[in-house]
Amino acid sequence: MTFHELSDTVFVLDLDDTLYPEIDYQTSGYLEVCRWLEEISGIGLAQDLLSLRERNERDVLGALCELAALPLGIKESLLWIYRLHLPKISLSVSVTAFLQILRERYRVAILTDGRSVTQRQKIKALGLTDIPVYISEEYASEKPEPYRFELIMKEMPASRYAYVGDNPKKDFIAPNTLGWLTFCLRDKGKNVHSQETEGMDAKQMPNFWIDSLDETLGLVC
Repeated sequence: MTFHELSDTVFVLDLDDTLYPEIDYQTSGYLEVCRWLEEISGIGLAQDLLSLRERNERDVLGALCELAALPLGIKESLLWIYRLHLPKISLSVSVTAFLQILRERYRVAILTDGRSVTQRQKIKALGLTDIPVYISEEYASEKPEPYRFELIMKEMPASRYAYVGDNPKKDFIAPNTLGWLTFCLRDKGKNVHSQETEGMDAKQMPNFWIDSLDETLGLVC
């Protein structure tokens, strides 16, 4: 059976570090915090932010408070500015082309972990609001729990399901158990979460490792 004949397949996609680089979201959020801090303190912190990132500062928000001579008590407010901002992120040309082909032929959904508002702001910024989305906070269920995968099978009946993610620690356990095809997009050096697989169980491994999303089109047969 060829790819074109597989009209009854549902593709489910992870969001962060699968459809776009999550580090872009982090950068956008920190720059929004810097913009807000500059408004109230008059101190420009964008260049300082770059230095903090380069030395892998663990408490970026706390460090920004200190640089702006503001009390650490406002960190919680800064965190919500970060979480609620409309991020400056975008899909690459190749991902846009992949999604166009995929959506012309198949039903597509997004399954992602995270806070509802934060993830929906990302989806809005990426122009993907017309794709069904299953966000962990909205279902009180995080990967590797199978609930949302099972719900997709109930709400989007099909003969075959495929899941594309990036984190072997948690992404593929549930879909593997349910008999889905699973694909892991290899890290190009910018992923937030490690893809180290040493010591992991076989059930955590994807069926296929891919270097680009469009490789899935040739592997589904």
